[in-house]
Amino acid sequence: MGERKIECKVLRRVREKKKLTPQELQLITKIAKEELKFLARNNIPLIPENYILWFEIFCYAIENNLNLSDLELMGLFKEKYPTAQKVESVLVEVEPEEKELLKKVAEEIVKEVEEVIESLEKHNRSLAEKATSVEEIKESVSDASLKQILEQILKEVSEIRIQNEELKKKLEEANQQIKKLTEELERERRESSLDFLTRVANRASFDRAISDMVQDFYRRNYPFALLMIDIDDFKKINDTYGHQAGDFVLKELARLLKSQLRARDVIARYGGEEFAILLPGITFSQAIRVAERLRRAVEKHLFRYGDQDIPVTISVGVALMRDGLDETAIVEKADKALYLAKRSGKNQVKTDLDVELEE
Repeated sequence: MGERKIECKVLRRVREKKKLTPQELQLITKIAKEELKFLARNNIPLIPENYILWFEIFCYAIENNLNLSDLELMGLFKEKYPTAQKVESVLVEVEPEEKELLKKVAEEIVKEVEEVIESLEKHNRSLAEKATSVEEIKESVSDASLKQILEQILKEVSEIRIQNEELKKKLEEANQQIKKLTEELERERRESSLDFLTRVANRASFDRAISDMVQDFYRRNYPFALLMIDIDDFKKINDTYGHQAGDFVLKELARLLKSQLRARDVIARYGGEEFAILLPGITFSQAIRVAERLRRAVEKHLFRYGDQDIPVTISVGVALMRDGLDETAIVEKADKALYLAKRSGKNQVKTDLDVELEE
C-alpha cells in the first residue's frame, strides 16, 4: 500500500487562484470551526503558524469524511509534517491569499460566536425574569407539595443559568483567542508588504498598488502620477562612510520622504537605493511640485551618522498616467525621466515630457 497524500483540495484551488463557490466557502468555515475547537481543547496556541499547519489536516479529514479522534489527528499531523524542516518549508511556501482567506474565516467565526454570546445573555435575562415570577408565585401559595415543585423549578433554572454563564465565559475566552489570531494574521500581512530595512512598502506591494491604480484609471478615469527616485552617488556613500552608514541613509531617506507625503500616497523601496512613489488624484504640474519639494527637502536635510554628516541628494523622474499606458509603460517612462535627471547633472527633477523633447 502506497503512502497516502495528505492534502486539502479546496486549499489547492485557493493556491491556483480559482474563484471559490459558496459551497466551498461554507466548507472552509466548517473546517476552521472544527480546527479551532481542536486547538483550544488541546491547548495548542492559536498563532498563525499553527492555524495554517492544522488547517490542512482538518481539511483532509473532513473532505475524506474521516471521523478521527484527537490522538489520530495528531498522528496525521506527524505523518504530514514529520520534521521541523518540513514544517518550515510549508510555512515559507504559504501564499498571501491563504492567510487572507484564513483571516476572513476567523473574522466570520468571531461574528458567529458573538451572536451566540448575545443569545446566551438574552436567554439568561429571560430565565432571571421567569425565576423572579416563579419566586413570587411560590411565596403566594400555601400548598407544600406545590411549593416543593416550584423550588425544584427554581433550582433547575438556576443550574441552567450557571451553565449558560460558564459556556458564555468559555466562548468569550475562545473569541479573544480568535481575535488575537486575526490580529496576528493582519500584522503578518502588513509586515509581508513592507521592506525589511526601510519599513516602507516593498516591491511586491508596489506592484499590487500600481496595478490597482491603473485599473482605477481606466475604470473611472482617476488620475495618478509616478515618481521614481534614486539616491545620487550612493556607491560613493557606501565606499566613504561604510555600508552601515548607507543603510542609515536609506532608512532616514524613507522616513523623510514619507513625512512629506499624504496618507493616501504610496511610497515603496523599488530596489537598492531606488524608491517609487504613487500619487493618486493629482495633476502633472502638482506631481512636479511634489517632486521638487521632495528633492529640496532631501538636499536640506542633515543626514548625520555617528559624528559624520553625510551629504545626500536625489534625482527624480516623473510620469503621469495617460491613455494607452499600462503598469510597465508608466514605470519605463518614469525611469527614463530619472535617467535623464542623472545624465543632466543629478539632484534635479525631470519628466517623461522632458524625455520626449530630448528625443
